Amino acid sequence: MRSIAFAALAFALPAAALAHHGWGSYDAQNPVTLTGAVKTLEFANPHVHVDITSGGKDWELTFAPPSRMNSRGAVEALIKVGATVTAYGYPSRVKQGEMRAEWIEVAGKRYELR
Repeated sequence: MRSIAFAALAFALPAAALAHHGWGSYDAQNPVTLTGAVKTLEFANPHVHVDITSGGKDWELTFAPPSRMNSRGAVEALIKVGATVTAYGYPSRVKQGEMRAEWIEVAGKRYELR
């Protein structure tokens, strides 16, 4: 029984490590600022995700983990579906239409996320 549990763990750990991407896949040399209404919000670990349309293009914004968002004051209640947000960050080199956000502005207030 222990060997089965060990084997399951041996396969699960590498998969978990691969599931969390590194920040090197984002283009810090070409930051973008996007503004749009929140279409979807996923306020969950490992990172908060928000979908918006900005400039006629759909974007998935990847934010900090929920604990950091909350500690910086960017709580879930602020980022409601329909709210207009502005975000600054780095576009993904791997996934078209994704951005890693450095800050978010909601209702005229900016929240630094890094």
